[in-house]
Amino acid sequence: MDARTAWVGEICNLLVTEMSKITIKLELDEQQAQHYLLWLTTQYEVTMADIWYSDRYRNVPSGQRAPKVLEDLPYLAGICKTRSELKKQLVVPIAERPQ
Repeated sequence: MDARTAWVGEICNLLVTEMSKITIKLELDEQQAQHYLLWLTTQYEVTMADIWYSDRYRNVPSGQRAPKVLEDLPYLAGICKTRSELKKQLVVPIAERPQ
């Protein structure tokens, strides 16, 4: 995980914890999970790219822009949180990897 991904994940966690919580249990096989993660990532990146330089956020400092966008677009914060949780499930700890 790179620094940018970790930073965005932290923002997602902070924003989602301020909302009322809903838990969804979802069972996917690994291939479905990988494809779902890819789709979520694409949705997140396309949406963020579309609005990053829009007039609405043009004067928001870049360090505050992502939190502001996620605050204004709760569905995008939900995608961000879902991606973060899905990534945690897909990462296999080194001790559990086949040798």
